[in-house]
Amino acid sequence: MRTPSLLLLLASACATVPRTPAPATPAAATPPAPTRVWKQPRAVVVRHATVMPATGPAIEDGAVAWVDGKLTAVGRNADVATPPGAEEVDGTGLYVTPGIIDAHSHLGVYASPASFSNDDGNEATAPVTAEVSAEHSFWPQDPGLQRAAAGGITSLLVLPGSANLVGGRGFPVKLHFGRSAAEMRFPGAKDSLKMACGENPRRVYGVDRKTAPSTRMANVAGYRQAFAQAREYMAKQAEWAKKQEKSPDEAGPAPLRDLKLETLAEVLRGNILVQNHCYRADEMEVMLQVAAEAGYSIRAFHHALEAYKVRDSLAAKNVAVATWADWWGFKLEAWDGIPETAGLVSQAGGKTVIHSDSALSIQRLNQEAGKAMWRARESGIPIPEEEALRWVTLNAAWVMGVESATGSLEPGKMADVVLWKNHPLSVYARAQRVWADGVGTFDASQGATQVSDFEVGDVAANAAKLVAAPAAAPSLADLGLSERCDVTKDRACAERLAPTAEACTVFHGVTAFTGSAWLKGATVVLENGKVASIQADGGDSLPPACRVVDGKGRLLTPGFVDSLTVLGLVEVSAEESTQDDGLRGDAAKRDVRAALLASDGVNPASVVLPVARLGGVTSVLTHPRGGLVSGQSALLAMDGSIRRASLAMHVQLGISGRDAVSGSRALVLERLREILADARDYNRRKGDFEQGRMRDLSVSRLDLEALQPVLAGTLPVVVHADRASDLRVALGLAREYNLKLIIAGGGEAWMVARELAAAKVPVIVQPTQNLPADFDRLNSRLDSAALLSKAGVKVLFSIMGDHGLVRTLPQEAGNAVAWGLPHTDALRAMTSNVGEAFGLPLGKLAPGAVADVVLWNGDPLESSTRPLGMWLAGRQVPLVTRQQALFEKYRELPK
Repeated sequence: MRTPSLLLLLASACATVPRTPAPATPAAATPPAPTRVWKQPRAVVVRHATVMPATGPAIEDGAVAWVDGKLTAVGRNADVATPPGAEEVDGTGLYVTPGIIDAHSHLGVYASPASFSNDDGNEATAPVTAEVSAEHSFWPQDPGLQRAAAGGITSLLVLPGSANLVGGRGFPVKLHFGRSAAEMRFPGAKDSLKMACGENPRRVYGVDRKTAPSTRMANVAGYRQAFAQAREYMAKQAEWAKKQEKSPDEAGPAPLRDLKLETLAEVLRGNILVQNHCYRADEMEVMLQVAAEAGYSIRAFHHALEAYKVRDSLAAKNVAVATWADWWGFKLEAWDGIPETAGLVSQAGGKTVIHSDSALSIQRLNQEAGKAMWRARESGIPIPEEEALRWVTLNAAWVMGVESATGSLEPGKMADVVLWKNHPLSVYARAQRVWADGVGTFDASQGATQVSDFEVGDVAANAAKLVAAPAAAPSLADLGLSERCDVTKDRACAERLAPTAEACTVFHGVTAFTGSAWLKGATVVLENGKVASIQADGGDSLPPACRVVDGKGRLLTPGFVDSLTVLGLVEVSAEESTQDDGLRGDAAKRDVRAALLASDGVNPASVVLPVARLGGVTSVLTHPRGGLVSGQSALLAMDGSIRRASLAMHVQLGISGRDAVSGSRALVLERLREILADARDYNRRKGDFEQGRMRDLSVSRLDLEALQPVLAGTLPVVVHADRASDLRVALGLAREYNLKLIIAGGGEAWMVARELAAAKVPVIVQPTQNLPADFDRLNSRLDSAALLSKAGVKVLFSIMGDHGLVRTLPQEAGNAVAWGLPHTDALRAMTSNVGEAFGLPLGKLAPGAVADVVLWNGDPLESSTRPLGMWLAGRQVPLVTRQQALFEKYRELPK
């Protein structure tokens, strides 16, 4: 891209940074040493493990030793000596990696539970706030830190938010559980400067405050002006320093300190690393121009979902790309995100990093790296395991500027080590032990070595302690396969079946999940939109005039169902024109919306639907949001068809319910009883109502009519609630009004599991939600699904988040398995349990069931697996998306 002439002129005048001494009182450019030293109590050696050093291929039957916080030996077990007095850890069947590093976190500054008190990430009072530091907001008692340690995290870069053009200093953290931020500072690491381009500053200032910047033009002017002022500040310092050196008596007082300009000056001197939030490819190029003009380097572009479009440019300038595996589409800047970005950047010679930007996904960065690796491999980009591991270790360390100290298993480096059960890039991986500087921070048998002060006492016993035994990954024999299909060795493993127009399809010799168990060597017939038959050992007697699909080495399952989304109602989360999941304006004040049908707002042509199909999802429950009684959800198939226009009524308890009635939980219950009582009276006295001989009722006639199937028990009521006390309230209402109850959320449902099981109430959960995200979910935990299922509760799964991530539903299920839920139960939670809970003829491979089926090349819950074919109501649908078209367009860059 050519640099505009004005930028060239400015760059020629200003690119050389004056070499001036630091101010007499430096502004934390060199932070003080921590007040606490983390001392390894005794030497440790892990033997007979598969050692993955990140610098090269895995070492089978390997060993790692460390003493006094430093790695002393890494290699084959026979070549590693035991240090004197060492603890010997048997790593047989386990894996060892470097500590996982998150190069983009907001833990401690956006802490859990979410509250005004913990909302400290953005100093959104001016577009440029370089003078502030995340270190001064960081809360060391954030419960998310313990959960991050359980995910193998040993270091993280805590950044301010992205409201501002320049948001302030980032804080490099070594994940020990200290009493202060200073105790947790990564020793010797440089600070970072958080910058943000694009929509965020424009929205915060231009839209919300009616001030600059309101355009991308003003964004760029703001950066340039800030660094121009910093250069002037440096020049004044240099001029005064010369005078002071030549004639101290005549120099006068030193220039007044300006902490904002001082920070920017340190960036220009190279003492602070620039971390730039930026999504669009064109804006990355503009920011490179800004950096060249001002005379600084960009260490990494963060999020960077379009980095694949300019990956050659970024690699040439040695700018890293810190991104996600597959998060996309939540705003228009993110619309062109593709799952192959990480692989394409690596292939071009760039530094790829998988980051979290989330207190949840930081716990699974290893899985995210695995997903990104497999998506690249499927597209023909040969990413080795060690490169994928570097995305969350060595490359992330480079972004923080600490790659010489950590990020790989090499003698002399910090003893940041994770011992894993199951392959670290697998969805089933769980950290068994974690050491930072050789000091244990997590042990699966006991939990984190220290609990957050926020969780001491009962909450710690309920939520922080990890009690579920790590599950082993399902074996090939468990799934009815003799060998795994590996796309790195056989491209046929990744080849999808081309759709055809046959009305009848036969899967022959397939391993089929019926909705309750696996059936090996089965023959499954789909005809007239239904499952016609399923037989074991079907032999060669196949129905005539049907397409026959060879099932050898493949798995067939019912299509997966996400039980709670806004898919089809929202296209781009941040674009109001694409949102049809709730009311706005004065209408949003309505607390009762029972007559509203989500089906009336569904966009059947949504480009997000085909993306969900890539996760094996064939249908979803899409629901309206807001109010006390939100309205009625629909069953939406992933071809855009509405299978059932009125599937369930949705009611809000807890915090959302309180907000809807502008009152307390007591008022929520009073209002619900009033609504249901009025609906019952209306049904008894419809004639009187029509003739005006009834008292005024609390809701409209349409809402009263909509509530009749609820009172009759024919329309399920999905109650959104998390707190144990609210769940008991829901159970009481169900008994009082004969409601067919389903719980959604259920953060503390495990605490009332026996009551839910006795009442036969299903619960929709998100398996990876374990944060005390608010005061209704203080006791959330990762083994919740396992505990509920063991108690006899029918469990259903949902991502309950961004609709663009519905395709990650199998990953949620895989994590539930890793935390103790049997594999078949996890599959039921997305198939037969959904059909049974909502009274739907789906989720099973049984005669008469709707023929929504998916053919897989391996374990459906593992990130290495992909759907090879999908049939909706017996009709094969394509597994192609707009994202794949973008990948093909940018597979090769113009020369």
